[in-house]
Amino acid sequence: MSEDVTKRLMAAFSQFGRLNRGKKHTSVLKPSDMMLLIKMIEMTRSGEDLSVSALSAALGVSKPFVTKSLNPLAKEGFVERKSHENDRRMVMICVTPKGVDKIEKAQRQFTAAIDGLVKQIGEERSLLLAELLGESYIYLENFHQQLE
Repeated sequence: MSEDVTKRLMAAFSQFGRLNRGKKHTSVLKPSDMMLLIKMIEMTRSGEDLSVSALSAALGVSKPFVTKSLNPLAKEGFVERKSHENDRRMVMICVTPKGVDKIEKAQRQFTAAIDGLVKQIGEERSLLLAELLGESYIYLENFHQQLE
């Protein structure tokens, strides 16, 4: 295997980490916050009740992790906690209109960025890129599992 190819791939991957370096973030939401809100919106739209337990099960993470993640989102007004109608001991959570607006705006921005990339490199190369990134993910996921 060519050492030059390995170096070029490493340089290409490392560039992505520099995209936001040194830039002031205007969003109070971290990527993990965004994913949490997106999952909550999906669960709500499918008619599921949202509790910390249901959300932790859906995400495959611990209840304390979900609770800790929800606290700043509640403080910023992106989610609300409410008592369950039939069981006051049970706390339900919901995404507020402010949270929905924030996620929809972020999704529009992300879609616009990807659309721009497709226009820049073309559809055929974009499909190839998607295929290569998918294969790369599978390889790296397996590689990391072997390290455990």
